[in-house]
Amino acid sequence: MSEIDSLKQRIKELESLLEKERESHKSEIERVKTDNYDALEASQTRYQGELAIQRENFQRQIEKLKSQLQSFQV
Repeated sequence: MSEIDSLKQRIKELESLLEKERESHKSEIERVKTDNYDALEASQTRYQGELAIQRENFQRQIEKLKSQLQSFQV
């Protein structure tokens, strides 16, 4: 019976270890998801900033071209 008890104890230890590993991986996956989300959010913010700058530059170019066009029409 001691061999059976020993095996049962070993099974319990392995199950406990497996559960700890699951929890460890679960928290690691959550951390990675959070990091990825934060990086995506930062990337979107930079992209939106770039778009705003480009739009302002295009607006300036349009105004400049309109001004030049008006000077030819005079």
